[in-house]
Amino acid sequence: CCHSGTGLDLPFTLKRGTWIEEDNPAHSAGDVLLISGCQDDQCSSDGGGGYGRPMGAMTTALCNTLEKHPVLSHMQLIEYLEDELANGGFEQIPNLSASQAFDPQRQFSPVDFIEGNRNPMLGRQFRKKKHPKNPALLDGGLGEMLMAGAAGFIIADLAGGMVADIGTGLVMGGLPTDFTDVMGGGGASGIMDAGAEILGGGG
Repeated sequence: CCHSGTGLDLPFTLKRGTWIEEDNPAHSAGDVLLISGCQDDQCSSDGGGGYGRPMGAMTTALCNTLEKHPVLSHMQLIEYLEDELANGGFEQIPNLSASQAFDPQRQFSPVDFIEGNRNPMLGRQFRKKKHPKNPALLDGGLGEMLMAGAAGFIIADLAGGMVADIGTGLVMGGLPTDFTDVMGGGGASGIMDAGAEILGGGG
């Protein structure tokens, strides 16, 4: 998907053959690997047809790479994927992130070579205070809606209750009921409509 680079918020990203750890990594006990179609600031493209079906550029590149090179390392996988995408005329750069650092020359397999957790500490490690790239992003109606929804679900969780729908969570969080009326009953599609109205100037 677009802007999918570090979509799982995994602590390690492979850059030029070296694992780079996030400033504030979230370590887990799992062995998770994410192959993304592009970097965080890029968009993943459609790649036309493949195997008789529409396929994304990254999916097509991955299938082509594994057909040409059934046995390869993780480092080679990323290099070949980047070559395949570039040869196809795509500017997006694939990304590889993981829950733990390992030898990037290790053979790639979607099912084999799973390793037990080797992270000495689990959970989020706060090392550096960060600020949003766009401080005004949460200003206005959209920010109000997101903050109210988060507060509402936290309140419901602390109370041991269940929130029936998204609209209820927003009201519990303090969002005016006239705003949630825009969402047509509080469903997920209503959230999308409300967000569109806000971005369009109607919020």
